[in-house]
Amino acid sequence: MPRPASSKPFANVVYYLFPTLVHCSACDILQPMHINEVQPALYCGKDTVFYQCTKCGNETTERVATR
Repeated sequence: MPRPASSKPFANVVYYLFPTLVHCSACDILQPMHINEVQPALYCGKDTVFYQCTKCGNETTERVATR
């Protein structure tokens, strides 16, 4: 299934190594998502991950705790 290429090479690697199922508010079910961007946490906060639904294209943002 073709998908739009990310401008972030790291996001492309993460997408292929770790398939991601995230709840899509437009589809209202868990959908495979690809990662558009990862913004690192500043000052011990949480990373921000930007996902895009592979079915409808809806974008979702999630804050993920860093170790």
